[in-house]
Amino acid sequence: MTEPWCKGISLQKEKKIKRALESTCELCREYTPLSLLELHGILPEPKVKNPHPKEREQNILVVCPPCHHLIHEEPVPVKKLKVLITRRLFTVRQEILRALGYVPKPYLPPDDIDLSHVVDDNLRSSS
Repeated sequence: MTEPWCKGISLQKEKKIKRALESTCELCREYTPLSLLELHGILPEPKVKNPHPKEREQNILVVCPPCHHLIHEEPVPVKKLKVLITRRLFTVRQEILRALGYVPKPYLPPDDIDLSHVVDDNLRSSS
């Protein structure tokens, strides 16, 4: 049965998420073949039908079958699961977000920047 936070994630996206974690269970940290890893949604139900990729990334764990069973049979506190997600490397988070379809907003510098002030500020601060 697909968990609510995992609904709508294609098999291709799921594989990319698992690869981002290098085929490792986030709970026990053991290597597990990609085909055996599972996605676990932390919160019971997203508030919207298609949650934003950032929100989804913060509520999904990649776990091996024994750990997934443990999470459901002997409920692991949500707080502990959330801590595991916050400990993900930045690069892993970025890969998962890309797999979920997140596209960052492009950075546009302000039009009214006076480069002479920037250079002066840098020269003053470096001396």
